[in-house]
Amino acid sequence: MDSTTETPRHRTVPLTDSITRVGKGYPDKLVIFRLPASSYWWVRYWTQNKMVKRSTKTPRKNEAIQFAKKFYEDILLRERNLLPVAKSPTFQKVSDLLIEEQQALIDRGERNEKLNVNDEQKLKKDLLPFFKDFHVRDITYKHINDYVTKLAGRGLKPATIKVHLNLIHKILVLASREGLLDRLPVMPKVKTVDSPRGWFNEQEYELLKKTASEIAFSKEEVHLVRKEPITYEMVHVIWFMTASFLRPSDMKMLRHRNIQIVKSPALYLRITTDTSKTVNRPVVTMDNAVSIYEALIEDHKRHGKPVGKEDFVFFPEITKDKDRWKAMDRMGRQFDYIVKAAGLKKSPSGEERTIYSLRHTAIMFRLTKGEHIDLLTLARNARTSVEMIERFYARHLNAEMNIEKIQSMREKPKQAEKTPNDALPQDQNQSSKDKKSAKSQKSSGKEKSASEPDSPKKSAGKGKQQSTKSPFPASKPVRTRSKSVQK
Repeated sequence: MDSTTETPRHRTVPLTDSITRVGKGYPDKLVIFRLPASSYWWVRYWTQNKMVKRSTKTPRKNEAIQFAKKFYEDILLRERNLLPVAKSPTFQKVSDLLIEEQQALIDRGERNEKLNVNDEQKLKKDLLPFFKDFHVRDITYKHINDYVTKLAGRGLKPATIKVHLNLIHKILVLASREGLLDRLPVMPKVKTVDSPRGWFNEQEYELLKKTASEIAFSKEEVHLVRKEPITYEMVHVIWFMTASFLRPSDMKMLRHRNIQIVKSPALYLRITTDTSKTVNRPVVTMDNAVSIYEALIEDHKRHGKPVGKEDFVFFPEITKDKDRWKAMDRMGRQFDYIVKAAGLKKSPSGEERTIYSLRHTAIMFRLTKGEHIDLLTLARNARTSVEMIERFYARHLNAEMNIEKIQSMREKPKQAEKTPNDALPQDQNQSSKDKKSAKSQKSSGKEKSASEPDSPKKSAGKGKQQSTKSPFPASKPVRTRSKSVQK
């Protein structure tokens, strides 16, 4: 027996005597082989300075050779289309790292908790199915543009596609920071067109409220949406949103402790929500929001619903935070039922109306009905910006809605009455004045000479100080036949 013993090979090392070339017409680097750890044949190919291998999923050699040929053709096709030749979880790993970092920011209160929820949804549904086989270094403008084309083919709006591009950019920036990417690829440009939701004018809003009341308080029929009846709460939702400027997402998580009734110096509700889509600052409502809120509490009590400080204002029977999306969904679907029943689903310009249209209506009412409204104050109270109001909320605003302001006239201060000579040019006006002054002096001299006999008699009773002839003409010119005086 030989004293030397051979070192056992690892179970993942190919069996030397099993390595077989595919055949004529294919490169020598394309081979199939067996592994001690597997009952199947494997295929491998050296390309782009790396080894690519895959299981053929068959123990039969002939089937393995056919699989290897298809495997090789697939590699050539991927190289031709600038796709990675091997599956790699790198993009997925970087996206997981991004979610972890964002979660740390959320835990510190520096980001909204909805950030990861939205990003994970996009990754799971769209991004990972498309990019999971890519290494971040292999991603180019073409790949990202193909992804944009795919989203556009599904009918997604440019604004939504831009959100997807922003998420891709965040992942690639993180990869670059970690040294996984030499340089960032150029991102496709997507032209966005603002598409504001429809709103309700005064007549449409009155019809909406009337229809909601008829449906909610109907004694003949119970109107159901997904087996849930439309009740008094939807009437209050419509009134309350239009009086408070809140978003539907704010209404979903609104608790009674978030609301404070203020009666002086003005009557309103001060609403401070736990979270918000943008800046979380207090919101002040219209005065009628107070009576709407108080009526809602009374209706809740009559129907046995809780109205404690920690209870939700709308649909309080859905108590868990994680289930509050159901309240949002119910509000949206029941509102959609009401606007369709009222024939108001689309605006005159063809825009779809959703429950979000109530917020647009609240802002538009302030722009069209408010007196001397301050746009900055309105924007801050509605938790938005002046730019967003101009781009979206006030998009429907036109001159006819504020015709009184268009036709208003500023009061002018009273001015001295103008003479005909004031209308003349300055040089002509001055010449006219000079001529008039010369005629007046000439006429005055003749009047003095004509009235000289009477002057002493008139000045005699005025004392010695009046003995000197006055340089001014007499108060009552004496009539004379002089042509200059007649003139």
